[in-house]
Amino acid sequence: MLLAGTAGSGCSSGGSAAGGVPTAGNAPHSSTTTPSGNPDQALIDYVHCMRARGVTISDPSARPGHTGLSLNPPSMSVPGVVQADRQCQHLLAPLIAAKTAGARAQITPTVMNALLRYARCMRRHNIGLLDPDPSDGHISMGNVAGINNNVGRQDPLFHDADAACRHLLPSTVPDDGTGPP
Repeated sequence: MLLAGTAGSGCSSGGSAAGGVPTAGNAPHSSTTTPSGNPDQALIDYVHCMRARGVTISDPSARPGHTGLSLNPPSMSVPGVVQADRQCQHLLAPLIAAKTAGARAQITPTVMNALLRYARCMRRHNIGLLDPDPSDGHISMGNVAGINNNVGRQDPLFHDADAACRHLLPSTVPDDGTGPP
């Protein structure tokens, strides 16, 4: 399960939601509290681990509307990314667990329905966005039949689709042009 943008844009998918569209895994977009008390360090360690395995990945950076650092991971279609992610994912486990617990506490049926409408809108705009994870509302990129699945959250095509669909999100859900976290 890769983070943001792939974890995002190339997150692994979990099961299937109603309608047969896979749901997102629990991959975070931004940091939150970890047992070690340093949420950003997990992202930095993950980037170093990926680089040590030959993956070109940018440094974690601050994004408007996000707390702490966020990742801009490479596309899952780049050779070696999936294997490196599997080898480095353990570094993110505490961060993912903490983020999932926090998200679960904030999800309401109204927010979940809005996230589902947003994901469907994005698919109508040819973006392979999965249905929100029913446990925490997280939305990830994924493989959706009939859709170009090589578009990431930083791609101009994603930004155009997001601009067309963003109005479906409640004001409590942040979106900096790369979709909700």
